[in-house]
Amino acid sequence: MTLTISRATPRDVPALHDMLQKLCAHHGDTCQIGLAATEQALIHRPNLAAFIAHLDGNGVGYAVAETLWQPMNSGDAIDICHLYIRERHRNRGIGTALVNAVRDFALEQRACKLTIGTHPDNAGAAAAYRAMDLTELTGPNGARFSIPL
Repeated sequence: MTLTISRATPRDVPALHDMLQKLCAHHGDTCQIGLAATEQALIHRPNLAAFIAHLDGNGVGYAVAETLWQPMNSGDAIDICHLYIRERHRNRGIGTALVNAVRDFALEQRACKLTIGTHPDNAGAAAAYRAMDLTELTGPNGARFSIPL
């Protein structure tokens, strides 16, 4: 099996939209956007960068990095605002590969910091980030982690 991580393209939108719907459902939400809005947000929005993991050509996970202006620092901050792996593909290193791809992107962008967080009720994601040996930050809104650049 061959895993590849790349920047998402318009061809990836159906798989991204499907995974986005599954992520929303995981959080008890209903995905309100269609394919066109998904493409607009994840492919064409200038402050978002979407990455997709393909296993043997099939989309099995994605990450979305959001660039945040940081006037007090020498570079922007980047936050991984979405990280999703299809359930049957979890615990295989795909999340780590996606985080590493975003880390490489953050370095290319000369970001001053890279973070990821999760909802307070998502203990599985927090455990996964701890297993990646990320630096845990304290905060009231769920686990947040710093990713070294």
